[in-house]
Amino acid sequence: MTEVNAFDHAIHIAKSSRSPMERAAAALDDTRYSIFCATYASMRVIDDFVDDEFLALPKREAARTNAVETVTFWRDNAIAALVDGVAPSDKDPFQKTHAALAATSHVAIVDPEPWENLSAAMIRDVVEAPMNSWQDFLAYAEGATAAPAAVFIEILALEKQNGRLKSTLLGPAVEHIRNSAILLYLVHIMRDLEKDAAKGPHLLTLPEEMFDSLGMTPSTFAATGRTNSALVHQVRNAIADYASNFLMPALGELNTLDEKLSTNDSAILRGLCIPYIEQYERFATNN
Repeated sequence: MTEVNAFDHAIHIAKSSRSPMERAAAALDDTRYSIFCATYASMRVIDDFVDDEFLALPKREAARTNAVETVTFWRDNAIAALVDGVAPSDKDPFQKTHAALAATSHVAIVDPEPWENLSAAMIRDVVEAPMNSWQDFLAYAEGATAAPAAVFIEILALEKQNGRLKSTLLGPAVEHIRNSAILLYLVHIMRDLEKDAAKGPHLLTLPEEMFDSLGMTPSTFAATGRTNSALVHQVRNAIADYASNFLMPALGELNTLDEKLSTNDSAILRGLCIPYIEQYERFATNN
């Protein structure tokens, strides 16, 4: 498999996702777009495994250990490919996305820490750890949303240095985008609230303390929320109230990144984030 062809499967996954992040990344040059697709597809396949294969099982206990091992295998081999260009074996269930990460390592230096953080969030999903507080939510969000956002920011900041692309940002990329990522994630949750409730409480990535304050549980909301617009409105308002903590810090991050990224790359980032921020403002004022 040539280095160029190694990206093909990842590009297909990214384009098929129809995600706002992929639409924003489509404005990148070909090399950085391929890198984006490699990283996005790598993270997408493990998220899909956990949500669509494991959590969709009606009885999960017998499969839980294997699922944790699958996430750990994914993490270790993804990082080996990304950092050292280790080619995956033919028996690797994530062979094609790991191959794209190995191809990425030949052209760019990308921080592997987001893969560590995402794997922690995925394992939390697999073991179905309780989300008791907003602090638990933030710990989960560090992997579930801040990790992929950090990779996106790092890709925007890649420039050629000593033969390979390398980020021009100082320090971990997540420090430049964490508040924006959490705000956008909360907007995503608000937007999909009824759809996720219909699938069951395990997809409501919201803390027990929020439901307690509203006199309900995730299970009771999942059972009735899909047909009770007043309850949905109540929960959405509670999320919007918490999300307000991240609005000004997020706007500050975007303003700072305007100075650190090129004009075109800053426009790509704002094109991704501003529609979410506008949607948050609509949710927050629709009381």
